[in-house]
Amino acid sequence: MATTRALGHAPWSASKIATALRCPRLFHYKYVEKLAEPEVMPEARIGKAVHAALEGALGGTPLQAAIEFARALITDPLEQARFEHLSGGIGPFLARIDEFRRRRRVSRELVEFSLAVRENFTTTQFYAGDAFYRGIFDVGFIYDDQLAVIDHKTGARYRNLANTDQLEGYAVLAAAGFRSVRRVWLGVHWVADAEVDWVRPLSAGDIQNDLVPRVLANVEAAALAVDDGPRANPGVWCERCNYRSVCPSGIEFRFEPVDPDEPEPE
Repeated sequence: MATTRALGHAPWSASKIATALRCPRLFHYKYVEKLAEPEVMPEARIGKAVHAALEGALGGTPLQAAIEFARALITDPLEQARFEHLSGGIGPFLARIDEFRRRRRVSRELVEFSLAVRENFTTTQFYAGDAFYRGIFDVGFIYDDQLAVIDHKTGARYRNLANTDQLEGYAVLAAAGFRSVRRVWLGVHWVADAEVDWVRPLSAGDIQNDLVPRVLANVEAAALAVDDGPRANPGVWCERCNYRSVCPSGIEFRFEPVDPDEPEPE
């Protein structure tokens, strides 16, 4: 069962856990003080627009209309060019999904589908007061006694997906939310490459015996990390932090003082 410390910061998610472990001060800005983000990184704006296009297209909106709607969310010309490049991979991805539907007896499709569990990992409403851990599937397909969950990524592709916390959290939520599902497939859709990388399928027993304890341990580690208050943990991620303009440590990390009398290196 969860500790009082962990329950005090619930509901948790994979991104919230990652934030706590990376930088407790950022955690406090976002989840304790609930401070509005002073700025948004270009990558975040582009990713949001691409996700909007995918959500629309998977939900039944004609592809070009979905892309046009999402493009309007971006005004910067350089960001629009990046969006154009990424959105070019949506059509091939949809074609693969159509082929998947033809080969499988898909009984239900889940687009931007939210799930939440209590501390005992039984399901509850996403915004319920007793929600302990929650997440949102980008897209999922239920067929026979199996569920395939796909997460869209607009960043650089990496190969090792075996132990990603986000995917493991999705598996835990899927097992709790769909009791008839006996096997869960987890995939990452790399938008720029129009490719999907899959993790080995997980049985309901694998999820219950291995992943549920792991998710709970990650929550406890995150709660412990932020228990001492909003200490900073400066690093390379400061450059991509939406709170870098108000965080003293982030500002110091970005703008190190220079002595004007110090000779330049030869």
